[in-house]
Amino acid sequence: MASGLFASKYPHRNNRILLSSVLMSTIKRVITTICLAIALATVIGCEQQPRYWTVQERALLASFQLNKLSPSDASSNRFAVNPAAVAFGKQLFFDKRLSLDGSMSCASCHQPDLAFTDGLDKAQGVNRTGRNTQTLLGVQYASWFYWDGRKDSLWAQALVPFEAADEMASSRVQVLKIVAQDAQYRRAYEALFGALPELIFSGAIPEKAGPWGDSETKDNWYRLSTTNQRVINQAYANIGKAVAAFERTIELPNTRFDDYLQVLFIDGWQEANRRLSDSALAGVKLFLNQEKTHCLRCHNGPLLTNQDFHNIGTGNFTGIELDFGRYFGIPAVLQDEFNCLGPYSDAQPEQCHGLNFMAKQIHEEAQGAFKTPTLRYLSKTAPYFHDGRFTTLDEVLEHYLAIKPNQTELPELTLTAPEKKQLISFLLLLSE
Repeated sequence: MASGLFASKYPHRNNRILLSSVLMSTIKRVITTICLAIALATVIGCEQQPRYWTVQERALLASFQLNKLSPSDASSNRFAVNPAAVAFGKQLFFDKRLSLDGSMSCASCHQPDLAFTDGLDKAQGVNRTGRNTQTLLGVQYASWFYWDGRKDSLWAQALVPFEAADEMASSRVQVLKIVAQDAQYRRAYEALFGALPELIFSGAIPEKAGPWGDSETKDNWYRLSTTNQRVINQAYANIGKAVAAFERTIELPNTRFDDYLQVLFIDGWQEANRRLSDSALAGVKLFLNQEKTHCLRCHNGPLLTNQDFHNIGTGNFTGIELDFGRYFGIPAVLQDEFNCLGPYSDAQPEQCHGLNFMAKQIHEEAQGAFKTPTLRYLSKTAPYFHDGRFTTLDEVLEHYLAIKPNQTELPELTLTAPEKKQLISFLLLLSE
């Protein structure tokens, strides 16, 4: 009753309280509605904001980042990351005395100023060779060596030029004698690998001997006992392992494309795109368009190569300079005495994944197939292809445009003149 009396006694006070409550409730609803509208507008705005790269394109671009790289397996060379081996190998790499006439070193064909190539269509050693020099930049990340993959490790590959008749034209015995006669080299070698074979110092073996080279060199080699051959081979393998240790330190420089990717994934595409021309950006789009350009079939990952072998119509099956590519590379690597499964390897058999799981049968698809090269530093590694047949990127693209169905493993390619220029603009980003 008291409350009823109070209400009847002060009706205006009750009305004010009711009005205030209704007003506050209305204000809350209005504020809530406004907030929801703002939030919805923000979401819609974000959804409508244009994105330059699709989700798939961003994933592909992320896969090109250099931080995705990991060194290739080096289990067959236990000195691969040994600092002393690196230092010793660097000296050997630049030493011209290791060639027959003292005119050539590894660096003669792998010149640092030319991205560790030579700028020639075909390498020029003591004589002209049959193939183009490949870059050593980032070689620690590579698998299979030479255009036909006839070597399965960097150290096994490093042994070939010393004895190749068209390259340095020396012999394994000559190389070891130079190391033995140079006091600094001998100390470096023996600190790493133990004592040099005594027979290298004695007159028991000729000055030059090896399974390659002229008839005198080969005759001298095959007159040696099998035991002496193995002793020499082990010491010679150590030379290759030291050279490879140095070559593995030749890193990949950053390019404008790498800088672009870094900005893209940190600051976003708007900031990143300001750093590239419209032509270069369009070129990247083309490169990523698998249905149109097919580039990613072979050129993928941070090195922009799948490190596999493909027939793109460049094999030489007639004439003087025959080159069947991987077709003969397969038996060559399987028979190589310096391969991962051989007696001079430091690996356990189960660690030799490349040899264990490779296709060991010579098959038709391997005929005329060559290793896919990296697309990095193209402006410094011309001429192009295994035989250096093209001097410009425009010529390379024309080759692909001329391919007809069923001529190679590649599908037909169609590009307009502006698209060609755009694609080249992108490729040049990988060199700058």
